[in-house]
Amino acid sequence: MNEMQAALYDSYGPPEVLYVGRVPVPVPKPDEVLVRVRAASVNGGDLHGRAGRVRLVTGRRFPQRTGLDFVGEVASVGAAADGPREGEQVWGVLPRGQFGSAAEYVAVDARRIAPAPAGVPAVQAAALPGTATTAITALRDKAQLRPGERLLVRGASGGVGSVAVQLGKALGAHVTGLAGPKSLDFVRELGADEALSHTTTDAAALDSFDVVFDTVGTSHPAYRGLLAPGGRMVAIAFDTEHALSGLGYILASAVHGRRRVRFFSGNPQRELLAELARFVETGTIRPVVDTVRPLAEIADAHRALEAGGVRGKHVLEIP
Repeated sequence: MNEMQAALYDSYGPPEVLYVGRVPVPVPKPDEVLVRVRAASVNGGDLHGRAGRVRLVTGRRFPQRTGLDFVGEVASVGAAADGPREGEQVWGVLPRGQFGSAAEYVAVDARRIAPAPAGVPAVQAAALPGTATTAITALRDKAQLRPGERLLVRGASGGVGSVAVQLGKALGAHVTGLAGPKSLDFVRELGADEALSHTTTDAAALDSFDVVFDTVGTSHPAYRGLLAPGGRMVAIAFDTEHALSGLGYILASAVHGRRRVRFFSGNPQRELLAELARFVETGTIRPVVDTVRPLAEIADAHRALEAGGVRGKHVLEIP
């Protein structure tokens, strides 16, 4: 077992640059575990990495890898790794700025994995590690959403948004979801009290909200203006075409005024992943999978996510 299959690309560009090649199986450090990956999902961060939008982080050494989160079983355990056992079913998320879970094996710090939820197939569970931990952090920890409050979720049918709708209802909020016109019934089935089309709904026509959760990344001032007194807006995306102005607005809002925009990028550790597993096992959060594709169709999965209209997550099965 010296080589493995992995999704690679030799230059930044469109989905067509992706291919499946062979690379050495990673050797875990003493505090790491080697995980045999069974399924991984495609995230927005993967698209940005492949397109070169974060090349200040990813650099110019090729071939490069893709994939952020994963589900699989522990193949081997480093001498100093605490917790995981060989053969244990686990899920996890790679550290911020690191890619490579779309592969047969991944080496990861033992503190970044936790037991996967019991009884959930890998291709279902893979929809959740990155997205659901982001939703939990955004709504419970950053926004501190309370029962009876009004929550607006932008991008309510996507990977993070579909979990945010479920979690918002579980936390006792009145949930309004903004999504594509073909996904409104889907968003209501997730538990939203209201589902509105983003193509026909102007922000100025909406009511006020206690919390706005933005997974889209555009028009931050318009949606910040919907906040009621004491309201909170949490954003996990900003317009990559106007990155400096988008980040500048978020930073300015954090200094001036009471209605601040909180921006963060998820970076979950073992405790949060374990908590997520409990949410899944109790039925509070359920995985939502749009499509399941083999690793060989990695380019199609990226292309489908870029096309929009996703309901949940695009998942890669790695036999």
